[in-house]
Amino acid sequence: MVVIGAGTAGMEAACTAAEVGCNVFLFEKNDHIGGLSSFISDLPSKQRMKDFPKYLEARAARLDNLYIFLNTEATIDKIRTFKPDIIVNATGSVPLVPPIKGLKENLEAKNVSTIFDMISSYNAGMYPDDFCKDKEVVVVGGGSVGLDVVEYFAPRGAKCTIIDMLPAIGMLADPITKCSMRETFDKYNVKEYVNTALQEVKENAFTVKLPDGTIRDIPFDLGFNCLGMRANNPLLKELEEAFGDTDTAIYNIGDSVRARRIMEGTMDGRAILNVLESKGLIDLDLIQK
Repeated sequence: MVVIGAGTAGMEAACTAAEVGCNVFLFEKNDHIGGLSSFISDLPSKQRMKDFPKYLEARAARLDNLYIFLNTEATIDKIRTFKPDIIVNATGSVPLVPPIKGLKENLEAKNVSTIFDMISSYNAGMYPDDFCKDKEVVVVGGGSVGLDVVEYFAPRGAKCTIIDMLPAIGMLADPITKCSMRETFDKYNVKEYVNTALQEVKENAFTVKLPDGTIRDIPFDLGFNCLGMRANNPLLKELEEAFGDTDTAIYNIGDSVRARRIMEGTMDGRAILNVLESKGLIDLDLIQK
């Protein structure tokens, strides 16, 4: 079996398959496992997230039949050399960049940042507390990523504003996150714009349409695009074309299907057992006994 991507979904699939006796070869283009969970856990409030990738790494280290190739880009030719019965595509997700006027251009010019830009800047020491104080931080997108940005800057004295098209910020968050969010927003006077649509991105302002139809600019010192994540599966079509007329099964999992929580991606990875059984490679009844 070949797995592409060592995020939490890919690692769960690789470890699970190896634990039931499969020889598994995993390609990861970066120099570490864990994917987004490892990256986002660099934020101070998210450091507990490091526990899961560490657990997966320890689990993988015990498996002599799991071979992990870091700093290795998967290609069709490389995959063919292993003659896989199953290929697991677990290439994750990337920030969503809708076709809104000025958004792409200002992201490229670094006038507006994504969560990835923010964490890279944080790791480079660019957001110390004295820098953050009194900065106008405006976040477009009231999902979990947008909340992460506010959760960092608000306690450090920034004047935070968050904008969302939905009727409430954090609508899809779990109850604990919602309670924590409300505590943070109230304590640090975070401004909220709901039912508010982004119209244009400028060098130092977001142009929005308010619920009453009014168009206005919301200026920022630091602007963040947190409009969600989208599936990233650059090799999937090639895989389907290259192996479509063979007996090799292709299994797309995790955020490369659609961006979701770690829990759902892990469940996808664990479900590799069903794929193995459908290929006649294992008997789940015997394993469960």
